[in-house]
Amino acid sequence: MASSDGRIWLTLNGEIYNFRELRAELQASGRVFSTTSDSEVALAAYERFGDAFVERLHGMFAIAVFDEHRNRAMLARDRLGKKPVYYSERNGRVAYASELKALLLDPAFDASIDPQALWHFLTFKNVPSPLSIFRGARQLPAGHTAVIENGTVRVRQYWRPSFTGDAKITEEEAADEIIALLRKATHARMEASDVPIAAFLSGGIDSSLVVALMAEHSTIPVRTFSLGYTERVSHKNDVVFAREIAKLFGTEHYEREISPSTMIDDLPKVVRAFDEPFAGTISPYWLCGEISRAVKVALSGDGADELFGSYKNHRLAAVVANVRAGKTTPNDLGEWADCPEIPMTAAREPDAVWRTKLAGFDDATKHELLADAGTHESSADWLERYYREASLSDVVNATLEVDMRTLLPDQILTYVDRLSMAHSLEVRSPFLDTALVEFVGTLPGSMKVRAGATKSILKRAARKFLPDATIDRPKEGFVLPIDAWLVDRLQPLTDDLFSGDALSHGLFKRPLILQLLREHREHVADHTYKLWTLLMFQLWHEQVVVGKNRTSLCPAEATPKKEVA
Repeated sequence: MASSDGRIWLTLNGEIYNFRELRAELQASGRVFSTTSDSEVALAAYERFGDAFVERLHGMFAIAVFDEHRNRAMLARDRLGKKPVYYSERNGRVAYASELKALLLDPAFDASIDPQALWHFLTFKNVPSPLSIFRGARQLPAGHTAVIENGTVRVRQYWRPSFTGDAKITEEEAADEIIALLRKATHARMEASDVPIAAFLSGGIDSSLVVALMAEHSTIPVRTFSLGYTERVSHKNDVVFAREIAKLFGTEHYEREISPSTMIDDLPKVVRAFDEPFAGTISPYWLCGEISRAVKVALSGDGADELFGSYKNHRLAAVVANVRAGKTTPNDLGEWADCPEIPMTAAREPDAVWRTKLAGFDDATKHELLADAGTHESSADWLERYYREASLSDVVNATLEVDMRTLLPDQILTYVDRLSMAHSLEVRSPFLDTALVEFVGTLPGSMKVRAGATKSILKRAARKFLPDATIDRPKEGFVLPIDAWLVDRLQPLTDDLFSGDALSHGLFKRPLILQLLREHREHVADHTYKLWTLLMFQLWHEQVVVGKNRTSLCPAEATPKKEVA
């Protein structure tokens, strides 16, 4: 979109949720608008406020502004990193795009693999920003802007999450405020849509609470979608709980069942959606495909885990806090009561060290795996810089804040964006509303995660809407049962991708990979995440670097849409 004089151009990917309020403010100062789009509002805000305009925007966005008046460009990424921005600098020339595949078309682009990015990918299962897998590109981190001027790029942080935990508030007051803010965020994301809207529904607390708040604001039944599996997997029962929530709120509910062969057959498409190697969650690909047949906008519960605490590292953080405070009874140790040496050791270590131990490959194993390991910053040191900047010494809040700045944008929101956009589906996340994130950041870590209890304050808030069975059941989420498939269904694929020919790139030492495979298949050790990380890298390298385009990996099975009464 161009300014009236044609000398300022703005490109926007995403949605600005507060554009109506900002439009009214600009109109009051005399601005005349010719469209009803949020892009024109963003452009007008830049003309009025300059580079600080980005601080007035709330939503999910990647923005580029070319200002001919000043002979400069500006890039901006939303506060939490829902939308991506990549850029490349070379010989005084700067290129930028929202996808790496666009930069790869530039003949001057350096497409060699960045060894530091590969090093950290093996630990985190994603390439952490500001790195990219290619030497020639960098990611603009969440909550940052970049000014491109005179052939150089100046990057500035304009916002970051701050988990101070300093609120003086009762749990009941906190629960009420969480609902009030989440309700406002949910309704705003519904009202910002000029097309029909649906919801992801796993049957867990996060998506169920969003559906509950959508239902109270909608004049028609909310359309909800869940993912199931054609083969029974003991630890995957999401669809059963989702049906109960759908019945409770009278939604128009649909399910998508996938088989292992369907998942394997579609893996090349999934890998191509990322542009970079990615070994995190990929199951939303199939659910997004199902939803996109019905609508083009959907709400999800993404962000609640990172905001309120759910993962193993959040649970361990609460126990580490207890140990450091001298509390070591079985109740204080929670799930580690039978192996207290784990939290005891962690309590003596820097937080970034024990946190990294819960990730994928550790540094020692990476040295064994990589043909040219070189000298790299340890992945624990990479995380340590974020812990040093964390707001306070509350280890639960510090760990949540670090995850909000690393895991959330680099992995969680990466798969949300790439896998939904692969089906032209826009996903909006009420839990990541700026006002809600900033409020929850003021709550002490003890309100969120305690030994044996996660998302404590969110569960208290949710009991006003959801049955106890939904709130108290173990977390599952939209995660594929890779552990149940890796030994048998994926064996032909792993044998192929870990063959001598497939490993001819020389990045990895094959004997260690074969050892991991053997130990996993013989149930000597569980190497699910390590093998999945290597498998996904191999598929990515084969398609993006080598250019071998597999259209399928096995015959797909028909999985028709199933409507549940």
